Amino acid sequence: LANHSDELAESVVTHEILPQLVHGLGQQNRFFKKAAAFVLRAVAKHSPQLAQAVVDSGALESLVECLEDFDPSVKEASAWALGYIARHTKELALAVVDAGAVPLLVLCFQEPELTLKRMSASALADIAKHTPELAQTVVDAGGVSLIARELGHADSGLKRQVCSCLGQVAKHNVDLAEV
Repeated sequence: LANHSDELAESVVTHEILPQLVHGLGQQNRFFKKAAAFVLRAVAKHSPQLAQAVVDSGALESLVECLEDFDPSVKEASAWALGYIARHTKELALAVVDAGAVPLLVLCFQEPELTLKRMSASALADIAKHTPELAQTVVDAGGVSLIARELGHADSGLKRQVCSCLGQVAKHNVDLAEV
């Protein structure tokens, strides 16, 4: 429900459900982790204020830990949530970077699952779009060279996310465009 309504997303925050979800990310099975990451993403997507509430609940560290989970669907849900948090403002994107997400998103991009590759590239694009410094973080983690290799991939969804990520990095200045 929080996915479709700002008001319901706000009620998840005001009823203090976020800390329970965050706690469960580190304690529960893969099904709970995936569902919890989905709810965190659903809340964060609506506004910078709701995304900040997700950050304030301590979710970043738990979501980053989930990027190391064995289950690819947990990694995907976490990457998706981190991207939705980062897309709003440069401050939120910096918080995602400071939580250690970028190197793990680059590792997730190297996994064989297409949906995980798409979400990882999308999250990296959401981070890189704000400032040259954030884009440089993606470059420094080795993201651009790995992502560029997938330009010729047969999957159009992956190709779109690859182009978006490369464009978000390159738009800032000539040096980043030439990476």
